[in-house]
Amino acid sequence: MTVKIEWPRFLIVTIILSIVIFVLDIAFHQHLAPKIFGDYPAADYPSRPAEGITPTLFGFLFLTYVTQMPMFCYLFLRLYAQRSVGNAIWWGIWGGFFVVIPNMQFFVAVDHTTWKMLIIQVIEGIFLMALLTALFSLFYKPKSA
Repeated sequence: MTVKIEWPRFLIVTIILSIVIFVLDIAFHQHLAPKIFGDYPAADYPSRPAEGITPTLFGFLFLTYVTQMPMFCYLFLRLYAQRSVGNAIWWGIWGGFFVVIPNMQFFVAVDHTTWKMLIIQVIEGIFLMALLTALFSLFYKPKSA
């Protein structure tokens, strides 16, 4: 079964959804994470001053999201012949786990991180990818050719 992709619609839907997921991720880290973790990030967490990295970091993260999320949705179209919302959520959960593997390596290697931080980061990443693919399946309504 081949995949017929309407590229303009595909790109519009995935870029808008990428921005939504980016905003949700930033909101999580600015508002919810400090409540979950208490002292977040820890005062002695290794980092550069925020004013020095924020403009570059946000630009890089935004570019990463706008590149990575459409690729993730494209893989969904290529991997799943039956493109239901259920399959989209399953792909988001399964594929989302692989998206957060680099986070796992980072958190294991950095001082002052906890298992709680690691577990919540993994759950958050998987949840956001499942949400992305579910919304993609609803708004793009991918069909077989």
